[in-house]
Amino acid sequence: MSYNPYSYPAHAANERFARDPYVPPQSAGTQASQSVPEVQGMQGAQRYPDPGSSMAYQLGQTAFTNFIGQQNFSQFQEVSKATTSSLSHYFQVTTDYVLRKLKLILLPFYSKNTWQRLPGSQLQGPGSISFLPPKDDINSPDLYIPIMGLVTYILIWNVQRGLEGSFNPENLYYKLSSTLAFVVLDLVILKLGLCLLVNTSSPTASFTELVCYVGYKFIPLTLVLLFPSKPWALSLIIKIYLFIAFGVFLLRSVKFNLFNASNDDMGSVKKSTVKKCNYFLFVYGFLWQSILMWLMG
Repeated sequence: MSYNPYSYPAHAANERFARDPYVPPQSAGTQASQSVPEVQGMQGAQRYPDPGSSMAYQLGQTAFTNFIGQQNFSQFQEVSKATTSSLSHYFQVTTDYVLRKLKLILLPFYSKNTWQRLPGSQLQGPGSISFLPPKDDINSPDLYIPIMGLVTYILIWNVQRGLEGSFNPENLYYKLSSTLAFVVLDLVILKLGLCLLVNTSSPTASFTELVCYVGYKFIPLTLVLLFPSKPWALSLIIKIYLFIAFGVFLLRSVKFNLFNASNDDMGSVKKSTVKKCNYFLFVYGFLWQSILMWLMG
């Protein structure tokens, strides 16, 4: 006979049942023989990681390094870390900041804000300064509100199609793609206009911050969808106000922070350039944004 160390004699189980009637006879041996290997198997699975995943990761990293070169791979890692760090700056928001920012977008006429961003303590490079994150400065742009606004706008638009009885799952893709196309067009016009009129290294003219300013339009667009269309006159007045309010916010936000990269830039900018930039931002913020949001909404 082969000896099983995990076996439990039947007479021992019956004697245990005599002492403790709540334990059924012949069951303790079965439970003991089944539970011990399972516990040991679980401990072994937790103790030893899967070698396949770690080997695949090492092979993939080695192949990618050999393909682009060790030096290029190091530069790629540095660029990835710098990009992640720079983007994380625009997601440092709080609930108080979000509420104050929404109030600033919807009620820019009644704000006593100076519209100028507060500089930070760390220098980004020669001729440029860093700024405080959004949670510490209401005038700092962020990516949280534009992204949440885009998602909310797409969902509400599709919910309205469903309430009208014309919902189609393809509408999600259609509305998202068309909205992103309008945003890209809007971003290209703003970036191209600033590059042609102003030759400055201001962070306000950077691609990331322009995406923030352009994305704030989803706040009035979402509110336009939520307001009822009847009575028609009241709905039209509300839409016109929201478009004008966003134009004022966009004009002041970009205008008062466009020439603050350094003191040298402030002295070198001509008055004619500032005047042309004001005209461009006025047409862009009021006329073009009203037409664009009317088409999108």
